[in-house]
Amino acid sequence: MRRFRATAATAFPTVHTLPRGGLLLFAVIASIVISPALAGGAGGGTSPGGSKGGPDKSLEPSSISGVSRKYAKFTAILASRTGISARVVAGWTLAEGGPKDNPLNMGPGNHYGTVRRGARATEKNLRSDLYRGIMRSVKKADMAQIAAIAASPWCPGCKGYRRLLRSTYRRVSVDE
Repeated sequence: MRRFRATAATAFPTVHTLPRGGLLLFAVIASIVISPALAGGAGGGTSPGGSKGGPDKSLEPSSISGVSRKYAKFTAILASRTGISARVVAGWTLAEGGPKDNPLNMGPGNHYGTVRRGARATEKNLRSDLYRGIMRSVKKADMAQIAAIAASPWCPGCKGYRRLLRSTYRRVSVDE
């Protein structure tokens, strides 16, 4: 039986906005952060369903519903490489609504050619000092991870970003 999988456009529009000039500032900061060589390696984490545990290397994109196939693939890759909850990542992709190879809109608007390259670039970015708060939250509950994302410089000046992330989180599910 095939489930309906909503696209980012149909599931939840991106509603956050940056203050005037904020988008340019965000793009400059993001491009500086992405380029340096960053520490690698996965560790710790939250399982796909949201309980505390380690990353699930066997997570299949087909187990993620409420997002497009490309977003599900990105989610599976990023969650397994970082330990961030798959449900949190899937909800985050809906909140950002970026292109299929960059669902979290790093850059914003950068293109990486493939979903896998986009996920790897996102992982490197998340492992930078700028986002260490997000990576420190991987062994915590999903709502703590969402709070860490909202408190990070990911979306500087965004009002209501935590509320948006919680809303999109509720729109997705991960079968264990």
